[in-house]
Amino acid sequence: MVKYIINGHGKKISSNSPSLVSINHVLLSVVIPTFNEEKNISKLAHKVKEVLDNTNFKDNYELIVVDDNSKDKTPEIIDQLAKNSNFIALHRLKDKGIFSAVVDGIKIANGKFVLTMDADFSHPPEIIPYILSYSKDYDIVSASRFIKGGGMESPFIRKIGSKILNRICGIIIGLKIRDLGGNFRLFNRKKFLELPLRYDSVFGEFGFEIFYRAKKLSYRVKEVPFTYHFRKEGKSKMGNLLKYGMAYLRRAFQLRFER
Repeated sequence: MVKYIINGHGKKISSNSPSLVSINHVLLSVVIPTFNEEKNISKLAHKVKEVLDNTNFKDNYELIVVDDNSKDKTPEIIDQLAKNSNFIALHRLKDKGIFSAVVDGIKIANGKFVLTMDADFSHPPEIIPYILSYSKDYDIVSASRFIKGGGMESPFIRKIGSKILNRICGIIIGLKIRDLGGNFRLFNRKKFLELPLRYDSVFGEFGFEIFYRAKKLSYRVKEVPFTYHFRKEGKSKMGNLLKYGMAYLRRAFQLRFER
């Protein structure tokens, strides 16, 4: 059974390996994982395009949406968007999970740099140019809720719980990075693919391993502040605080004591 369908740049490709696809070379690829985001993805794609068309990356970027076989109209929407020359829709028919979706998106990306972000407007497109301004000087630029100038517009228990949890996990792993659990990051694509990543993830704990491996390889990492906006449309896939808190702590100890 085919595991992936890639639609974009005037081509539609069925494949069992997303890494086999290469279409055009660009400077920047924006990778957005989706699952049941029919209320957000078209608006977000157009907003990201609007922002990037007013930067030095104009005419030199692509948008890649990686969809995990959504049950709403998301697949149809992204296929319609893929009729544009700088848009790719990657349909994953079997695989699930935000981290593997991010990795698959980066594998097919044609950009020197890859920006990952969520589809629910929790990551404001307006600060993308600020993140990109550090692209030449760092291997990873991570938008952070928990450094000076950052913040969270979300229920109080999620805000304080996330901040404490990230700090505890950072101490366990031995990292100075304040925001380990997000997905609003810019990578040098070549450097990302050289990270020896070993673990799958359910929630945002994949960031722990990314920063842990990056530190081992002496990558240059920069945190920049942003304000996280709790989603207004659709349903959050993070689950309750206890559930993802246990996953975060499990990954932190796994990395701390791995052989």
